[in-house]
Amino acid sequence: MHNASSSKSYAFAGYLVMLLGFLFLGLFVVSLAGGIGTPAWPVGVAVAVLFALSIAAFRLQITLSEQHSDDMIISSDPMTPPLRRADVEQYERTYRRARVAAVEAPATAPADEGTRLDRAA
Repeated sequence: MHNASSSKSYAFAGYLVMLLGFLFLGLFVVSLAGGIGTPAWPVGVAVAVLFALSIAAFRLQITLSEQHSDDMIISSDPMTPPLRRADVEQYERTYRRARVAAVEAPATAPADEGTRLDRAA
């Protein structure tokens, strides 16, 4: 059975709500500066609510991605598509192993060989 909530991206909705929050933050600053004749507190409350909703949407996406039990990994990043665990493991076997091996076994030069500058002189 297909889970209906897995097709929704709460992170993308949170991203859009955060952009709307920044718009209202600009309106809040303008209203504090006196550029708008309305009081500033309703706009300030709207900014706080929008940022809280944005954080809640990101947290909801993270919680849903951790509860996802099948082979898909759902990222909390709104621009990252869902990945299969097998693809992630293949990537780590291919690229991460070489980096770990290079860190664990650094190339050491013999002590009597000197540096490149000594050989150049």
